Amino acid sequence: MEIKDLAGLSQPLTKLIEVVSSGVGAVSQPYIIAKNAEAKAKEIRAISNALHEVADKHQLPVTYNNGQVEVWQKPEDKTLVLDSSSSGERAALRVDYQERKRQSNIESVTSAAAIELANSDDVPNEELDEDWITRFFNSAQDVSSEQMQEIWGRILAGEIKRPGQYSLKTLDFLKNLTKKDATQIEKVCKLALRYHHMSLIGIKDKKWLEEQRSIVPGDHFALGELGVLYPTDLRIRLFRTPDIEEDYLLHGSFILSLKRGEIKSEVSLPMWKFTVIGTELLSLLPPSDDIEYLRQIGKFFVSQKGKATLGVVNKRLPNGQINFQIIEEISNDPTPSENKT
Repeated sequence: MEIKDLAGLSQPLTKLIEVVSSGVGAVSQPYIIAKNAEAKAKEIRAISNALHEVADKHQLPVTYNNGQVEVWQKPEDKTLVLDSSSSGERAALRVDYQERKRQSNIESVTSAAAIELANSDDVPNEELDEDWITRFFNSAQDVSSEQMQEIWGRILAGEIKRPGQYSLKTLDFLKNLTKKDATQIEKVCKLALRYHHMSLIGIKDKKWLEEQRSIVPGDHFALGELGVLYPTDLRIRLFRTPDIEEDYLLHGSFILSLKRGEIKSEVSLPMWKFTVIGTELLSLLPPSDDIEYLRQIGKFFVSQKGKATLGVVNKRLPNGQINFQIIEEISNDPTPSENKT
């Protein structure tokens, strides 16, 4: 029986099994398929936390596998060795321990991908690039952090949904990413705006960003060194020609509509621009809906004698157009939150 003929699986999960099979040579159906994926994930995390305490207390690798608790023998720890063993046998134990840990990592990443795909109806029939699959699993097998495993799971699910979404450069970048780096990236990326095919952060009011969102120039410097943002401040030019009457900035599920009004010449907005890698990383993060941040950007254009409105995105059309509902017209008057002392 071919994998594509497995009964009871949605098309996205079937595709996931096929990709994992081609990447690691074998796949266990039960750890991918869960009728209540979210509930199962919470159960596994709860058990994992309990086992982590035991493992720390006794300095032993403890795992939970299909309802059974396993204690892995650490090669350098002889407390569980009842019989004398040769150096070759100890080496075999070390290799066995490493490979079992890698298998566990791959299963955790794949489970995270399965949860991401659980609510998808279908995925493209396009095959994933073999080099990409090989590079992915060679890297994912050494990812032990739960936070990073979830990120790698989202990458795998995203690539299945849209092959070619994540480049090999991004995989190499994530391979060396630390949890500290990931936390800083997530903090800054919450303010990402989308302008046509460009991703950016509007930085007209750096004082507001520091006081209200704890975003400082040092964050830009750090992400610039990582290769997520371009290292220097740039500017986005709007209303460059007289025929442009309206433009848009997208942020999560909201849209900032900018109209020329009485603006006579182009307006430039200072920005931090995302690199290609940074733009690909944005799709891995949960969408952020920071309305007050959008208001600050809108007020800048109002101060230039333009007009700005906030809207909620209802639907993104295949031709690139966006259906949205206006919820607020922005003015330079202080908002209620700004009047608070």
